[in-house]
Amino acid sequence: MSRHPTLRDVTSLWRDGDFLKFWIGQTISDFGDQITLLAVPLTAVITLHAGPVEMGLLAAVETTPTALFSLFAGVWVDRLPRRRILIVADLGRAVLLMTIPVAFVLGLLSMAQLYVVGFAVGTLSVFFIVAYQAYLPGLVGRAGLVDANGKINASGSLAQLAGPGVAGVLVQLFTAPMPVLLDALSFLASVTGLALIRRAELPVVARPRDMRAEIREGLSALLRHPILRTLVAVSAIFVLLLSAQAAIFILYLSRDLRLDPSVLGLILAIGAAGALLGALLASDIARRLGIGPAFILGAVLGTIGVTSRAVLFASPEATVATIAAMQFVLFFGASLFNVNGPSLRQALTPSHLLGRVNASYRFLVWGTGPFGALLGGTLGAVLGLRAALLVTGLACLAVFPIFLLSPLPHIREVPSPEPAPVTS
Repeated sequence: MSRHPTLRDVTSLWRDGDFLKFWIGQTISDFGDQITLLAVPLTAVITLHAGPVEMGLLAAVETTPTALFSLFAGVWVDRLPRRRILIVADLGRAVLLMTIPVAFVLGLLSMAQLYVVGFAVGTLSVFFIVAYQAYLPGLVGRAGLVDANGKINASGSLAQLAGPGVAGVLVQLFTAPMPVLLDALSFLASVTGLALIRRAELPVVARPRDMRAEIREGLSALLRHPILRTLVAVSAIFVLLLSAQAAIFILYLSRDLRLDPSVLGLILAIGAAGALLGALLASDIARRLGIGPAFILGAVLGTIGVTSRAVLFASPEATVATIAAMQFVLFFGASLFNVNGPSLRQALTPSHLLGRVNASYRFLVWGTGPFGALLGGTLGAVLGLRAALLVTGLACLAVFPIFLLSPLPHIREVPSPEPAPVTS
């Protein structure tokens, strides 16, 4: 059997100019995103004096588009050239983010604007992520998926390592909203990388245009496959509970522990160091343990991290050191998730279904994010921020019975690219 023309050996990715253009553009954009990740919540807390419920609502509106639009995005990603969708999404996000520092300078910034911009940027991000996950297999070939996902996650983790520390300094120097401008500019760098790619995409498969039937086909391909179904169940639980923690974690550090923005940035950067190391070692760990056990190891480390970072000690220094260490453990485990999980999903899905299967996954998994954010804000207001972190961390233990009943512990290698069962 002849090899697909886009299928290359894993080691050739370093010499693949088109992949490098894509990768470099995404790396620059990732650095900008990490600045915004700290700058926007701090804008809400410091500049607009937001409380737990408002922070939960802000996190919710940023993730609500995943539940609302993922399934529709998957259909359009399978209908249209995927690179074109990536470029339009990046341009739109650049324009939207620029409105935040402009409004601040004019004295017009409000929580309402943060809600609107968060929702709109989240919507474009849904289309970008679904299109990117469908575009990558055609760019590097199935044999290069684990390596490509590892490289992308490693550079994203490097951005997480440097970005928050830079963001913390920039927030102190220029006030919270202004560093968001750098993220807007970083999206333009991503557009440049995408525009320079010369490799042609696979042609779109012609089929009847029936939105509901196409959505059902993608959902069926995902949920009828035992491996993919397990990934959905486990990941949905983690995203729900991690979203609950994310909604209140920065507020907990800045209000309850009274940490300066520069210290917040340092803690997030240490977590990013764990993510970077996890991304660099993910392929080796998968080869030694098997890709399924490596994914489960990520869940174990993630559960330890989210539960233990709410531990308090009499010494403030010991508390901060423990939180930083648990950030490292959490994000090391998250990298094992984010490299091995998508690689399994991409390898098991035929090309013409990649958009809809990835979109269905995001709908079912990341669609829990708004509920998690509201849950975190509510628990933080009712129980207190630290108690809310402990409760949501312990709840992650619910994933382990699912692992025991699934095929994942026995999967040693990336599966062959056989299509998942689908319905016509």
